[in-house]
Amino acid sequence: MSGTVSEPARRATRGNPAARSLAEALGALGRIIELGDGLGLGEELDEAREIVARAGARASLAPGRTVIALAGATGSGKSSLLNALAGAPIARTAVTRPTTTRPLALLPGGHTDGEASALLDWLGVDERVVAPLAGPVPADAIILDLPDIDSDVPEHRFIAERMAAQVDALVWVLDPEKYADAVLHKDFIAPMAAHAEVTLVVLNQADRLDAASREQVSADLRRLLAREGLAGAVPILASARTGEGIDSLRGALERIARARNASALRLRADTRRAATRLCERVGAGGTGAPIDGRRLAEAASRTAGAEVVASAVRAATIHRGALSVGWPPVRWIHRLRADPLAALHLRDPSPSTLSRAGEDPRPVDALARTSLPEPSPVAVGLLRTEAHRLAADASAHLPGAARDAMLQRMDERAEAIGPELDAVIARADLGMRAPRWWSVASALQWLALTAAIAGGVWLVALRGMRDLLLIAVEPPRWGLVPWPVVLLAGGLAGGALLGAIGVAAVRAGAERRAARAGKCLRRATDAVVDSRLLEPLRAEREHWDELGAMAADLSRHER
Repeated sequence: MSGTVSEPARRATRGNPAARSLAEALGALGRIIELGDGLGLGEELDEAREIVARAGARASLAPGRTVIALAGATGSGKSSLLNALAGAPIARTAVTRPTTTRPLALLPGGHTDGEASALLDWLGVDERVVAPLAGPVPADAIILDLPDIDSDVPEHRFIAERMAAQVDALVWVLDPEKYADAVLHKDFIAPMAAHAEVTLVVLNQADRLDAASREQVSADLRRLLAREGLAGAVPILASARTGEGIDSLRGALERIARARNASALRLRADTRRAATRLCERVGAGGTGAPIDGRRLAEAASRTAGAEVVASAVRAATIHRGALSVGWPPVRWIHRLRADPLAALHLRDPSPSTLSRAGEDPRPVDALARTSLPEPSPVAVGLLRTEAHRLAADASAHLPGAARDAMLQRMDERAEAIGPELDAVIARADLGMRAPRWWSVASALQWLALTAAIAGGVWLVALRGMRDLLLIAVEPPRWGLVPWPVVLLAGGLAGGALLGAIGVAAVRAGAERRAARAGKCLRRATDAVVDSRLLEPLRAEREHWDELGAMAADLSRHER
């Protein structure tokens, strides 16, 4: 249901302060519905939706007419009162049983029009009579005689309740015997306290009371009305039989009709009542505890296996570094071992999956997965517990229904976050590119090995020439040491030394790389936690608070 105000409603607000106030109230109610829909509210918004729909329809139907209903219990004399107002017996009356089984509309005399007919069609009033003379019924009013609200026939009572909720103004017709009826006051009059501006109270059959009883009954009725929120309602004492009070009632009806704002006042009161009821269910908004997601982010990082991956980065760096800077003759040993990151299906990302410099990597391939071991039940339980605790703290100031809804949605999101955590681990740039010095160190290693091989070949050649050709060739010397020996020994020793230094440097670098990878992984998992858990939680609480604050403000609107 849209919360927007219709064009007829906007036109009706021009020059009418009550209608303008109604338009503002309906706009607020529409925003409440929008927020409530987003928060998953259902039947809690039914009354608000009905009011917005009714307001839109009523604004387009005879906006200059005021529909006033006579409502009351069995035997209160509503039909007799309608006849007295019309100045003619247009409604059936009886002493022992109700005769009004369907609402009857009394239209002002002199003319009828299509607008009034369309309005009555919308209200579902088929029985209509026109006052025989102009004057008794205000020209801009339509008066309805409703079935008894305490009827034993469910259909009659349903019609009366439905019509009482749709008309612009209500006249409660009471009689000396049932004016204090508890059911009447509790179920009907008290709930309509917010509609005091468009409510009249008539004590009919006043001719049955003597002077002392009149004063006593009037005082008692005023006390009851004040207790129910209708302190400003002064009962009109009337008698359909003698005509007492009929002119006063007719004058009150004429003032309501002439003001042409009863419909707006009634709908504005309906919005207040709906907002009050909604506020009772969702609270009046407020400021809850700050949402601190650090513990939740830590639990998510553990569940995602960030520590395992950081350790794998350390081991993979050492493994790859040994293949690059280790002593070439023994590098083949490392090739027999599997790459720790490859074993986890964590490979260097392609350029298309990396972020721009200085930015966190963004999801690209939603199907990316790792081969990390399943998180332990303890880690999973800690993540869900932290998520639930955070939602509980954030919603502690909300009433039960709102708090339960927030907790349930947070639990559902926490259960569903695992695959996305795994996906961002799989896509993270772990910084596994080989540093340039590895290439330099490898080149020096091969140079040392080449020197050692050259020295060895040189020595073998000299020995062969001496033993086979009987030619003794004296090699050049470096001091007392022949150069072939220098090359062989220096190449072997230098290569071994370079390999040892290189591996030590790789191990030191592996620690730093693992630390950087851990930070990168933590940023990635933190981003998921923030977007999938924290931001929805903050937004949901803000919406609950906004909804509650708007409902509380609307329930107090222009009281």
